[in-house]
Amino acid sequence: MLKRIYIIAAIMMVGLTAMFSSCSDKEEQDENDYTEQAILVFMPWSGSTSSAGLYRSLLQNIDSIEAGIIAQKGLKTTRLFVAIAHDASHAELYETIYNNGVCSHKTLNNYDSRTITTADGIAAIISEVKEQSQALNYAMIIGSHGTGWTSVNDWQNYPYNAKPWLKRELTGISGSYWESTDKSSMYQEADGLYPLTRFMGSVSDPSFSIDITTLSDAIRQTGIKMQYILFDNCYMANVETAYEMRDVTNFMVASTSEVMAIGMPYKSMWQYLATATPKYEQMVAAYNKFYTSYSYPYGTLSAIDCREMDGLATVMREINVMNVINDNNDNNDYYDNNENENASDTLQVLDGFSPALFYDLADYVDHICTDAALKSKFNNQLKKVVRSTKSTDRLYSYLYSYQGPVYIDVRTNCGLTTSAPSLSPVAQRGLSKTKWYQKVKGS
Repeated sequence: MLKRIYIIAAIMMVGLTAMFSSCSDKEEQDENDYTEQAILVFMPWSGSTSSAGLYRSLLQNIDSIEAGIIAQKGLKTTRLFVAIAHDASHAELYETIYNNGVCSHKTLNNYDSRTITTADGIAAIISEVKEQSQALNYAMIIGSHGTGWTSVNDWQNYPYNAKPWLKRELTGISGSYWESTDKSSMYQEADGLYPLTRFMGSVSDPSFSIDITTLSDAIRQTGIKMQYILFDNCYMANVETAYEMRDVTNFMVASTSEVMAIGMPYKSMWQYLATATPKYEQMVAAYNKFYTSYSYPYGTLSAIDCREMDGLATVMREINVMNVINDNNDNNDYYDNNENENASDTLQVLDGFSPALFYDLADYVDHICTDAALKSKFNNQLKKVVRSTKSTDRLYSYLYSYQGPVYIDVRTNCGLTTSAPSLSPVAQRGLSKTKWYQKVKGS
């Protein structure tokens, strides 16, 4: 009888052990399956109804991302979503699934390509990703064209009014052009003479362009604050953009200048992007390593902590106030004295526009701030904002390839640009509407 009791007790213990073990395994499994990070790759249409823009390069970017996923043997606790416009009318949202060394796509929704250039349209995509993933953290990778803080409505014949359009014969191209209204056709004929950059984007059809304020409004609608936004676009690492984005993302990873059409080296960068604790310095280093040895060795990238932008704006406002107190407006305050062409020409230019639109921020402050203590305060805050930045010795601009590309020697690079000293009509029309200008000028 006693023996039977021992046997029954043993059986009960085995059952209880199995039950608790099963619960423990289930809890561990649930924890491992929980989505720590959801990444949305957003690729709106970058061409027109008759041209494909950057579409081929964007598809190559997706291939590079998937190569990075395969190299890491999966997505682990990250989920990857891609919203891409396949043509001027059709866009798709899908999730990338990894299984046994192969990536596949699961379509979640379809959209009109034009609707995803609106705040509501972008918000709808982000909300769909949020509903599907329920992640702890969210991040965005945006691949397309880019013109920084500027608004398409502030351009005339976007973006060609940035430089006077002169009559000139094009080497290797038949015909001449005099104040042509069909400038996009000229660029299409010139394609192939020089390597493209991501500035070209959707310049042939501004209706596909997205203002930075539209993007920030869209993210704000969803109630999400991004962990980071990687801008695989030209001219996005400017102080005006970083300040606009400070409420909707913790970090920006972006270029002060033009990005070659092939974009980011995602295969080598992916391990630093797809993690709950992104490694920003390594992202920048991987980008710089790739472009330093690339056949067209031109590129710059910065990791910007947008959470520190309010502090930077406060110091910049102090500098402007000090200029007023010292009655140095005529010499130092480029915001109010854009006639000073000689002064602006001494600054580090980081674009191919004429007149220049994007200048190195630290170089600008170095020129206008005469107070050593205040300049030191600015530089200390700038270090908190720009966590990492690297540049090749020269940069490249495709803007006016019909007369040959522009090469820019980089003597200084702080990782952020400003348009404060710009004589560009685009800056004259639009700069005062930016939140950064309104903060640092007190208007």
